[in-house]
Amino acid sequence: MTDQPEKTHQKIAKRAEDVSMAATVVSAAVGIGATLAAPTGLSAIGVVLGITSAPLIVTAAPIIAGVATVTGVVSSSAYFYSKWKNKND
Repeated sequence: MTDQPEKTHQKIAKRAEDVSMAATVVSAAVGIGATLAAPTGLSAIGVVLGITSAPLIVTAAPIIAGVATVTGVVSSSAYFYSKWKNKND
């Protein structure tokens, strides 16, 4: 049996998977940091009233989670496309 060279769609799927996994790890770390840094008590009331602002990590956490979600969707799409292409080749 001969080894076929790796196809472009397989390379793209692997790269997308690597990016997705990295984004997920970063998102989890930021989520933990945001949970620990979230204002509580009187400082939370100050944030709600607009007297003080929330820590940057708390503000950035939903954005980073969104990036992780988008990279997951791209990675999954590339994986299934690669699987479909391999089946049809």
